[in-house]
Amino acid sequence: MDTLNDLSFFSGLMRAGSMARLAQEIGVTPSTVTKRLAALERRLGARLVHRTTRRMSLTQEGELFLHEAER
Repeated sequence: MDTLNDLSFFSGLMRAGSMARLAQEIGVTPSTVTKRLAALERRLGARLVHRTTRRMSLTQEGELFLHEAER
């Protein structure tokens, strides 16, 4: 994946507020979104999001990446 697509994906995820909502918006399964986020985190070598079954919150690295995505 190229950086622009990664930035767009991550920005969209944060706007949507949940993996399930983003999946619905872009017409894929929630598991596809989860796998895409995991792959992005692996490529960057950093965890971007703290996730529980009920909520998501940005890590410090995630905040930096989101800031870059929004530029």
